[in-house]
Amino acid sequence: MGGAGGIYYSVEKATAGTTEDDEEDEALEAIAKRRAVIKDSWDFYRMICSLLRDRHKYDEVFRRMQLDSVYPYLNSMTGLADNGNDGYENPDKEIIQPDLQEYASMTRTQVAQDLVHKATAVMPSLVEICKALAGSLGMEEVGVGPVKEVTAALRKAEKKYNGDILKVTDFCRALLVVKDFPSLLAMLELARDSFGPLIRRVKMSSLKSDHKAKAGGYRDCIINVELKQHICEIQVHLWPMWTICGVDGFRHYRHCLEYSTDSFTNAYDALDGLDRKTMAELIVMAEEAVAETPLDNLEWYHEKYILDYFAEAGLFMKHDLMVWAEVTYRQLIRLRTESPDIGPDHHETIRLYKYLIQTLQAQGRNGEANELQERINLYERARSKEAYDAEQSMWDYMMNAPTDAYDLIMDPNRKEREKEEAMRKEVKASKRAWRQIRQERFPFLDADLDKGKVAATIASEEKKSQDHEMVM
Repeated sequence: MGGAGGIYYSVEKATAGTTEDDEEDEALEAIAKRRAVIKDSWDFYRMICSLLRDRHKYDEVFRRMQLDSVYPYLNSMTGLADNGNDGYENPDKEIIQPDLQEYASMTRTQVAQDLVHKATAVMPSLVEICKALAGSLGMEEVGVGPVKEVTAALRKAEKKYNGDILKVTDFCRALLVVKDFPSLLAMLELARDSFGPLIRRVKMSSLKSDHKAKAGGYRDCIINVELKQHICEIQVHLWPMWTICGVDGFRHYRHCLEYSTDSFTNAYDALDGLDRKTMAELIVMAEEAVAETPLDNLEWYHEKYILDYFAEAGLFMKHDLMVWAEVTYRQLIRLRTESPDIGPDHHETIRLYKYLIQTLQAQGRNGEANELQERINLYERARSKEAYDAEQSMWDYMMNAPTDAYDLIMDPNRKEREKEEAMRKEVKASKRAWRQIRQERFPFLDADLDKGKVAATIASEEKKSQDHEMVM
């Protein structure tokens, strides 16, 4: 697929007195500059496509995670010192680093340097706590981040906390990856019973159904603990979310925040406002990007080129090249259907079908479009049934308490009360489901052994610190 209108460059006529060589040099320079602009534009547009693809993945994963029988119970829980602010800027953050007396005569940079020093000192203690938690729960991954640098801390304080360096609480940080929501509940219980007095904040608002996700669709739980007069951060990730981007999740978050991608309904919105000449130039640049792997030679595991072709298909649609867009979407649907990790009923495949329907409608082929729309309708009905089955599971738990179920059914007069009552019953049934899972998967929570191990680890680290200070 080439020659999508060609690349057109406009070069201003040289003024009188310039030589023919000068004119040629100026023309070549103008072409090179224009090409560089188009290349940057293509790279940016392709990145937007990648960011929104991963956001859709996060949204779908969270939708499925909410079907877990323990979710209504977790959704009803409140965090600790969690103001529910899931945006980047959070000047009203409730927890801060201890405001020591000596900080009054220090500059912000000096305070940041002291906090870095304290973070370095407490890092071994945080590592041991995370190891103890991971050992008890069999976590998927454990990681320790480098201590935040002074410049990075000052920059974060300026952007997020109106310059208040004491509100930066992730100088010393670690991450834990738990398997699922029951594992998260077990970890929260173990942390509360093992080192509850040290916990300063439990932020879980992004996991609530009535709260927005973080920029880019990510959701997690943050626990802040105070060790030796320094607040540290434990990031608790859920495995289904973590597997989408892994350690690159923060880069995804940062880019989504910087480019406000959550304001886009789809990646092709990034092309709005471009003239036809620029669109044609971008198409040629896209053709160069996929030249090494023709569409017919693409395999389901060629993720890079699949993304390239998806981005190019959007350019085709915006440039009214609907036949080319149709051919591309059909191939991408075939590849997604062949993928063992995706398949015909995956949300990515369905999204491609929706774009394909648009190309068919634009060509006046409404009969074919309607047939494909019926496939989409079947998918939507299947999703609704999935949610219905999960709700029925809650009813099974509720029917273990016949009086409660009868009260819920026999009070239909007030819709608002019925809604509140149904929610209360759902949470109660979910809590009952959690207790059953807790007994089956986490029986150690009823014993003091593992809790004692974590507590002993903390006590040991505190004693080491005190001994070290006495030596100093």
